[in-house]
Amino acid sequence: MVGRQPGRDRRSDGPDSVHAQLLDSLEAGVVAQLVPLLLVCVQAEKAALSSRLQGEAPLHDGPEDLANLNIIAGQIIAYERRWRSHFHRALVSWPDPPRVEMHDAFSLVSDAELQAQLIGQPVVEALEHRHVDVLDTIDSRLWSLAAMMGGKVRPANPFSPQHLVDSFLHAFTPADCGLRLRGALLRHFERRAGERLVEVYAWCNRQLSDAGHALPGAGDYATLAATMVSARPGEPALGWDAAERRAPEAGSQAAGSAAAAPVATDAVRGNALRHRLRLLREARAPEHTAVRSMKPEEFLAVLSLLQGEPAFAVDPATGYPRTIRSGLERVAGSIGIDRATAVPSAAQEDAIELVGRLFDQLAARHQLSPAAQESLARLALPCLQRALADPALFEADPQPAAMRLLSLLVELWDANARSGEHETALHDLADQAANELVAADHGDGRAAAQVLARLEAALEPLQRRAAVSERRAWQTAEGRERLEAARQQADRELASRLQARSLLPAVAAFLDEYWRQSLVQAWLRSGPESERYAAALALGDGLVQLDTLAAQAQGAQVAASLLELQQALLDCYGAFGMGPAEAAGQVATLVTGLARPDAPRQQHDFTPLAPALAEGAASGAGSTMEQLPPGTGLVRMTPGEPPLRLRLAWRSPLTGAVLLVAPQGTRELLLPASELTRMLADGHLLPRPVEGPVEAALRHIEAVLAGPAAG
Repeated sequence: MVGRQPGRDRRSDGPDSVHAQLLDSLEAGVVAQLVPLLLVCVQAEKAALSSRLQGEAPLHDGPEDLANLNIIAGQIIAYERRWRSHFHRALVSWPDPPRVEMHDAFSLVSDAELQAQLIGQPVVEALEHRHVDVLDTIDSRLWSLAAMMGGKVRPANPFSPQHLVDSFLHAFTPADCGLRLRGALLRHFERRAGERLVEVYAWCNRQLSDAGHALPGAGDYATLAATMVSARPGEPALGWDAAERRAPEAGSQAAGSAAAAPVATDAVRGNALRHRLRLLREARAPEHTAVRSMKPEEFLAVLSLLQGEPAFAVDPATGYPRTIRSGLERVAGSIGIDRATAVPSAAQEDAIELVGRLFDQLAARHQLSPAAQESLARLALPCLQRALADPALFEADPQPAAMRLLSLLVELWDANARSGEHETALHDLADQAANELVAADHGDGRAAAQVLARLEAALEPLQRRAAVSERRAWQTAEGRERLEAARQQADRELASRLQARSLLPAVAAFLDEYWRQSLVQAWLRSGPESERYAAALALGDGLVQLDTLAAQAQGAQVAASLLELQQALLDCYGAFGMGPAEAAGQVATLVTGLARPDAPRQQHDFTPLAPALAEGAASGAGSTMEQLPPGTGLVRMTPGEPPLRLRLAWRSPLTGAVLLVAPQGTRELLLPASELTRMLADGHLLPRPVEGPVEAALRHIEAVLAGPAAG
């Protein structure tokens, strides 16, 4: 018979499940508050690096690091998933030590591991020093929790700075960024996490305290662990003093309540929204006082019966709140609870109204197909059930798993007409996840987190392929635009040297054919601020000056200048594939012409390599672009065609142009900033909020309820 595995598997049922729920709640809260810092760090380093590249002393590896940051920012979801995966490993088997890969006794530390230790340890020590007091308290409470879960050794703190930094370095590996960039990102993480951890650790400590986990001293852990293990079959715990005795069952209940229903005072936004809705409802029609309020168990029984019906249709004209109330009243009447007997309590009415308004916003503000509308409607009742059990369901920091799942489902359904294989796969995955959530056990607070994890895992390969296609699309667009910019700049430089100036035909031909192309190459490979580009400009200026001296019969100066320019001329010809002999012949032709002061000279024209830059094209994006950073979702509305979900994949730093890609990452539109502004203004493009559908809907509800004409 196979023994049961330690850790999370062992805690999946029985009396330990309440402790597992508490640990899951702690993990979800910490992850939700820290994962957003990854993108914050990337954006902070991009801004710092861009500033340095424009300064007097740019970094040698700056362009490469900036390119890597653009790639990371475009694929930030994958890096966040890496961070969560590594962070989760320490909690899989907790309180037992995690299983580690065994190395040979004579194996060496890899370069990547050594690099991580060198740059990571100072950050760990700084964070530990900053939060030493609260970490000691949390460690003490975690020891109590571990003992009740049957841990036999002193467990490590899975939320410690050491584990946070290890997860960060696991997300941003040496394969993703060089040593300098990796260290810079880690320093940003130290600053941001140092501030955020003040709230995170205070929240963890409060959750553990509310669950009743504490120890009088660190030395009592061994005694407590032995006591709890011996008492597990059901005997009373031994070895406790009267003042310290607390039954394991009481601790389990406290842990379970802390995990399943956070303290209502922590639900700042949820409580405020409920309060405003209640005041609004009472102002319109006072609450019923002649009949009693439904008991919680009565209301949940009616809600479960309504949820078990085959379909729950919502008429947009009626709206979700009224539809939910009508359904509940009908089902309650069928079991003998009519409005003359009992009505929903004020708290139940608050939840109905808030959930109903949320779903009204999600349905109205997104382009959902009839099938997606039906799936969304089926999620309203499970959401109502969670709203009654979890006061913090509508909080933003951290956003509960149920709300993150709802947001993701709406994003997958939004403007998804199943027009291709990729869109069909996304819609099917969303439908499957919605069905799983509806079919989950009623009242199981972990169901949403489990469904969300499975959905994210199923989406990962699709998102990875789309990210690769998207990267290729914006790199192609960026390459073409940089080439056009280099050619335009070279055209301007050539025009400034030919304008109103008479030159030898051989000199003008060199500038037109070879020198201008050398400027393009230098611009593309090294940049317009590089020494290479400056040297190419100096060659053109020197040759023009040499022609002027030759026309003035300054033979000695012409000879001296030719010697100075000879090697640069040979290198310029050689860059275009000429051998030494052919390049020397071309230089000799120039020398022959320059040796004759009376040689005919004239003004020359040229054919531009690139079309002239439109006026205002490089003026930047203005306020519109500042509001739509790369990664923003949009919906394209075309008359006579189904809506199409797009993503802003790239924004040109040169002209402000933007690249919009389809869900599978393929190029859809390449627009100048002015055209994007026009399409947004006339409704052909509808931007989607970066904070997600649910958070945007809740903010809208807040704004409406705070207005003078709330409702």
